[in-house]
Amino acid sequence: MAMTPIAKIMTDIQQQPGWDGVRDWGLIIQAWSDCVSPAIASRSRPRSLSRDILTIATHSASLAHQLTFGRRALCQQLNARLTQPIADLRFAPIGYTLAGMSTETEEEYVSIDSGEIVICSHCSCRCRQGELLRWGVCQFCAIDLGILGGRRLH
Repeated sequence: MAMTPIAKIMTDIQQQPGWDGVRDWGLIIQAWSDCVSPAIASRSRPRSLSRDILTIATHSASLAHQLTFGRRALCQQLNARLTQPIADLRFAPIGYTLAGMSTETEEEYVSIDSGEIVICSHCSCRCRQGELLRWGVCQFCAIDLGILGGRRLH
């Protein structure tokens, strides 16, 4: 019996009808990173898609406001890269700041906004290294998993 490479198995699975959403979400995340600058990509991430409206979480209200002005152009750039077009973009601040917030760990204070941009091991989104040091996952996953009890940090 010949062994089938895992990449072939994953490709075959993702081609099945029930996997459309997973495949499309991966395209959305990649397209967002391609359409915006690295500085914006590190401070924002696609959060949800509902009724063809893509919600982008941002690190601040000012960034959400700034991105709103260019949403039509961003929407066109995204649609050029996606198989299913989106109708519009919404930007929502997620509530954490770049400076000044610390949370206590067993040994030391760790700023959740400190450190380099890293990848969350749970959802594969970009996040600050401080989030992973504190919770082991990004802030979004910490909320989803109940670690933060449904509250966003300000």
